[in-house]
Amino acid sequence: MGALILQMIGCLLVAATIGLMMGWLLRSFATSEKRQQLSEIATRLRGREHELDTLNHELKVRTSAVQMLEGKMITSEAALKDLTADLATKVEQISTLQTELREKGVHLHAAERERDTLRREVEVAENKYKAQQTGFAEMQSQMENAEDVLVSRDQEIATLKTWVEQLAPKDAEIARLRARTEELEPFQERARRLERELEQDRARASAAMQAKEQDLARHQAHIGEVESELARLRTQNQEDLTRFTETLQQREQDLQRLRATVEELDVFRGEVEKKEIQLREAEERRVMDVSEREEEIGALRKRLVEYRVAQRHQTQAKSTSPADPASHSSTASRGVGKSRPAQKDDLKQIHGIGPVMERVLNRMGMFTFRQIAEWKEQDVEHMASELNTFPDRIRHDNWIAGAKEQHFLKYGEEL
Repeated sequence: MGALILQMIGCLLVAATIGLMMGWLLRSFATSEKRQQLSEIATRLRGREHELDTLNHELKVRTSAVQMLEGKMITSEAALKDLTADLATKVEQISTLQTELREKGVHLHAAERERDTLRREVEVAENKYKAQQTGFAEMQSQMENAEDVLVSRDQEIATLKTWVEQLAPKDAEIARLRARTEELEPFQERARRLERELEQDRARASAAMQAKEQDLARHQAHIGEVESELARLRTQNQEDLTRFTETLQQREQDLQRLRATVEELDVFRGEVEKKEIQLREAEERRVMDVSEREEEIGALRKRLVEYRVAQRHQTQAKSTSPADPASHSSTASRGVGKSRPAQKDDLKQIHGIGPVMERVLNRMGMFTFRQIAEWKEQDVEHMASELNTFPDRIRHDNWIAGAKEQHFLKYGEEL
């Protein structure tokens, strides 16, 4: 914008200078011939002024177009910033989703470990239950053996009662024998001996009966203890079985919840993958849009610089009078002191030089690859100032090396 304002001010100064020169010429020449010449000059100057007004109008139109382009550039930069901020937000959302996914994975791993622990506990409980069942079977076999022992004891008791019943006839016989003993005194000693033997048999029989009764009482007490222990074990086994069933049901519910959680995690993982794919696609589209806009902005900037250079040289060419040989010679001297050669190369083949820039270089006397290939550092600085661009652009686009390459390709000569 500053360069355009300076160009407008320069055009106004040129117009004022032309007006002053025309007034001075009108005052200096009084003859009719000079007046006619002056009128012709004035006519030409008025034509030039009209052309200058037209150029000023075109300059204003181009200036408004440039302002519109700058506004579009500012809008594009703002949109680029918004897209960058949106992309950063999406990246943060992706990182948050990934963190949640990792946490869900940790919880799932912990649930799987808990499920394995529960399975091991269930296996231990089943082994314990099997061992208890084995113990119950052993106790039942012991009870059966005890019942067999009781049956044998009952048989022994019945046998002893039979013996006691058999002793009653013996008592009668003893009484009869005593009577006979009184009758038969010689046989008294023998009877006493028989009585002693009989008493001894009775004592042994009563002792045996008491021992059998004690054994029977002990066996009955042991059977009662075994029955109470069996009832307690049955109750404990039933309680353990109930607790085991409840634990199995609870573990089954936990496993179902874990399966539901795993299914939810799978669905969530699928949604996260879909969102990641959508974000990648949106990011690629935005990167492509940004790159296209950057290329468009770069092209617009290059066109703006070329337009400014062309406008500047067009203004300078029109502001210079054809009758001023000194000005013409100075313009020729800015063309690096070389006249137009016989051949003319296509300078657009050099990277960074467009059609407008080629026309400007041609106006400055640059027509061939050789002329650009022979530029020195000071020539680069001078041409950059004349082209109203930066020397870094010429160096970055590497005009000199490009001119040497194109010259070699066209003429087969290395410079």
